[in-house]
Amino acid sequence: MNDLKHLFLLLIFPERTWQKTDKAPYATQQFLNQFLFPLMGSVAGVYFLGYFFSDISLSKALQQAIIEFVKFFGGFYALVYVMRLFSTYILEVVQPESRIKRFVGYNLGLYMLFDICIQVFRFFCEVPSIIDFLPLLLVYVIWNSQKYMEVPEQKGILYGITTTILLLAIPMTIQKVLYSLMPGLI
Repeated sequence: MNDLKHLFLLLIFPERTWQKTDKAPYATQQFLNQFLFPLMGSVAGVYFLGYFFSDISLSKALQQAIIEFVKFFGGFYALVYVMRLFSTYILEVVQPESRIKRFVGYNLGLYMLFDICIQVFRFFCEVPSIIDFLPLLLVYVIWNSQKYMEVPEQKGILYGITTTILLLAIPMTIQKVLYSLMPGLI
């Protein structure tokens, strides 16, 4: 529950919240097992609920739930790998893997919360398509994480743009690949 509070604080006070992130001792594996992976399961569960709230078949609801889970699960590990390479070779900052995992985990956690909110709103009311751009709020959170990730000032813009694109594009790419592999979903 503390991590969920942390996500909301990242939206309101991102710079202060990022600075406090490393101060509290917290095992990375515990963060993943007790917060991030259950949140991924919650996203899958919300997509599965589409079976009850809309007129889709059980198989389509299961396929959507699986795609959403794999999108974030695979996206997490792909992002950790890419962010480590980006940080080391482009930004020339060597980060501990635990910091990169926490950074990617919290940003993906926000992305998952946005995804859950969008899907729940679609269950109960007609929403404009502009709501699909809600994950772009990650730009604000990522921009304010520069001190936390120890980014040199001259590479701040490169960091902000590239990290935002990676955090949005990698999960979406995984989702598109899975949609193309599962027949009848599109």
